[in-house]
Amino acid sequence: MARRKDQTARREHLISATLKTIATHGLAEASMKNIAEEAGISPRLIAYYYPELDDLIEATHQAATDRYYWSRQRDIEGELSPTAKLARLMHSGLPRGDDLLLSQVLDEMSVSASRSPMHATLMTLLFDREVSLYAAVLDVGAALGEFELTDSSDVIARNFVALEDALGLHLLANNSSMTLARAEQQLASYARATTGVTIEPAPATSGRAKS
Repeated sequence: MARRKDQTARREHLISATLKTIATHGLAEASMKNIAEEAGISPRLIAYYYPELDDLIEATHQAATDRYYWSRQRDIEGELSPTAKLARLMHSGLPRGDDLLLSQVLDEMSVSASRSPMHATLMTLLFDREVSLYAAVLDVGAALGEFELTDSSDVIARNFVALEDALGLHLLANNSSMTLARAEQQLASYARATTGVTIEPAPATSGRAKS
């Protein structure tokens, strides 16, 4: 049992090192050598757990997808109004703070999606799961009379996620014409146009760290 725990911890350590390598240097530089340097171990030890680099990259993409999604899911747990939940979703959908590393990695992975069925599948899974978060909040808000939706919840939810992705791409690319404040304004504008409610992106809690 202890050996299994040690192996799990080692794999998590390697995935964390791979996340940092990709976020810092890009997916193209995520070699066994560079990941080993980040992890503080030898490349041979990495090969023991992940014989092929693609296996480690896939595991890392899966981890990034899961961590990002569950971070957003946790943000809207509890007894909150649909407006408050929507504000939190809008806040967590833009690259910032503790989620910046995951956003950078997912952005790097998206470039490979067109050339890799595995990456494409994981990107699709994340998109659909994020849409489901928005759609559930919109449905409850409409049922309670809090929102007056201008389209189906599914269409609005998909547009929210697509808008987040587009804005996030420009923010991560350091587009000088796009700031975080402007991105938040655009999300708020879309929320107002589709729900009839003025909603500003808001964090779950002040200074909350997300894993």
